Amino acid sequence: MKITESEELIINLLWEKGSLSVMQIVQELEKEKNWSKQSIISFLKRMEQKGTVTYVMQGRTKFYSAVTKKEDMVRKETKGILNRFFDGKLGSMVSYMAKETKITGEDIQELRQLLEKLEEEDRD
Repeated sequence: MKITESEELIINLLWEKGSLSVMQIVQELEKEKNWSKQSIISFLKRMEQKGTVTYVMQGRTKFYSAVTKKEDMVRKETKGILNRFFDGKLGSMVSYMAKETKITGEDIQELRQLLEKLEEEDRD
């Protein structure tokens, strides 16, 4: 399931805040985007069709929430990028990211720790 940048803003908000009404979403996003209530309703309808959000009625108000967990969507999107652009080769993807992104000493240390942990698990 692919989501657009606009849908990503909405689903990130739902992951962060939980269940929200359309008006609450409008209020939260007006700081970043100048979207109308109708635009947000259109995004939410499209996201419902994709199965990424659902809602419950409380009185006459719909409260939307994310269907998928953030971790599940990140995993799926990452695998898609890995397969589409790097032929499924993690080393190629990490190499590309290292060259294209400013890596700090802290990032390098974190990567070393991760590799050491993976080596230990592989030996067990």
